[in-house]
Amino acid sequence: MASSKQTKGFLLGAIAGGIIGSVTALLFAPKAGKELRHDISEGARRVQEQTVRAAGQVSDTTVRIAKQIGNQATELADTAKAAAGAAVSSVRERRAELAGAAHEVADEAADEVTDSFEEAAEEVFEDAKELQTIN
Repeated sequence: MASSKQTKGFLLGAIAGGIIGSVTALLFAPKAGKELRHDISEGARRVQEQTVRAAGQVSDTTVRIAKQIGNQATELADTAKAAAGAAVSSVRERRAELAGAAHEVADEAADEVTDSFEEAAEEVFEDAKELQTIN
């Protein structure tokens, strides 16, 4: 942004300097009034043509840079979208893996509880049989 301001300032300075220099040179040159007016108008016409040319170049450059920035922004947005999609897929896969692992742990814990319960039930049954034989 600063280079745009510098370029604009330089162009304005060059144009103003050209006008002032041309008018000063013409005013101090020993010429007749009609010839002097003609030279001043010719100088003004040349400055106008140069200004139009410079403005066209600045406009073309600005359009080209704006298109480049637009293309780069589109590419960056596409890249960010792809990265976000990959991150979401990765999180979903990891969540599925963790859910599967949690399910396995829960099954193992249930099996252990069932085994412990069966063992405890057998011990109680054995103790009850012993008590019946004692009585």
